[in-house]
Amino acid sequence: MNFLYDFPGNAAFGKVLPKNKIYGHASPTAKVRDMFVREVKKIVWSYKLSPETINLPARDSIQEIQVFTIVLKTGTLKHEVLWTIDKVIPSPIFFVLEFEKRTRYAAAYKRQSEADERKWVVSRYFESDWFFDDTRRVALPVVLDLGTLYHAMLGSVIPLSARKHEIFDEFVFRAERLNMKEQELVKLEAGLKREKQFNRKVEINAKIRYLKKEIEEFNH
Repeated sequence: MNFLYDFPGNAAFGKVLPKNKIYGHASPTAKVRDMFVREVKKIVWSYKLSPETINLPARDSIQEIQVFTIVLKTGTLKHEVLWTIDKVIPSPIFFVLEFEKRTRYAAAYKRQSEADERKWVVSRYFESDWFFDDTRRVALPVVLDLGTLYHAMLGSVIPLSARKHEIFDEFVFRAERLNMKEQELVKLEAGLKREKQFNRKVEINAKIRYLKKEIEEFNH
């Protein structure tokens, strides 16, 4: 991804969402509330992408896509904050994170539960790089329905290419597994630098080589 989206004016909503309203519906822990206080300056419900606003039909459970802008205090944001917001909004959300004239996107794959249509299943969160606000902007992808639009928007922030004939659920699952393996690799490499015992270094190096092979397989 090397661009920012130019969201259509017809879809503009522009409603500030008070933190207290989120707390009232999500009942977050004191720890998560503290994250909101320390990391979030303002939350704006910026756009509603729906059949009425962008003239695309709904598909399956994707009746609307919400775009939330979160203005940050420090440039960092714990994913627990995003999950808390996702918890109270019964449709997919595409997050726009803003900090000091820079923007990045974040989103999870959000779908209705097969066991209970009143509940939503949320994957791990994926994030784009940071972009300066003067980065080129592009229109939303040209697609036939909101479901395909959602997949395209989410796919743009996943640092992985879909395989030929790979269904979207499998693509997201592979991306989640890749993310987990990459985090595990970072921890192992950090542990290797601290380790003093030769035998332990050999053992950790073997694990690192195996992980790197797994990561390469996930990337192809």
